[in-house]
Amino acid sequence: MPVARSDGLRAPLVVSLALTATFIAGCSDLPSKDAALALVKQEITEEATCTLPISLLSRLKMQHSSKAVCVSREGGPPMDEALACLDALAAAGATKRMTGAYMAEWPDEVNGAGFDTVSPYERRARSTLFKGCVEMSDGLREGQFRCGEARADKVVRLTKKDQGQAVVRYSRAITLDPTLGAIDAACGAVTRPAPEGSLTLEKTAEKKWVAASGAEPAPAESSSAH
Repeated sequence: MPVARSDGLRAPLVVSLALTATFIAGCSDLPSKDAALALVKQEITEEATCTLPISLLSRLKMQHSSKAVCVSREGGPPMDEALACLDALAAAGATKRMTGAYMAEWPDEVNGAGFDTVSPYERRARSTLFKGCVEMSDGLREGQFRCGEARADKVVRLTKKDQGQAVVRYSRAITLDPTLGAIDAACGAVTRPAPEGSLTLEKTAEKKWVAASGAEPAPAESSSAH
């Protein structure tokens, strides 16, 4: 006569299967890597941005109103080096030299003032104050300039931030401009573009993963030229 199996003997197996199912459900509560990479490519316009040395930035004079970056005539050889750096950026197409007409005008500090408020001594053309000026192209105020092409390559890590958010960390494929060597030689050790980036995702009420509202892409720490 067959002996019936006890429910007590089956209990460990049932518990084990339940725990395994719970673990798998918890791990799957994230977008796939392919889906996460697609969101990154959809939401982020990748840029390859390099950064000038801080020591060089301190030598530059910003003309905020007229959107220019200039080098003072005072300061000796370090200012010659700063101007050589700006010339290298202009030669690479990262910016361009300001015109002779611009250099003949008053600097921003006095350009908007009336004749009765500016002494004759201060009515000096930019060319008498600055060795040269270039356009304040995007980011150049902070010492940043475009130095190549970048694209999101592959997902490195997906991390669950909380019940409704996740962070996708991804690597970037970067192709540097061949002119960067000349910029390095003129400006010093230029910081290279960040090799990785990240984006915060959130799950909607419809259980769909999207870029978190107000989320900004966060680049990883950039690498120096050496």
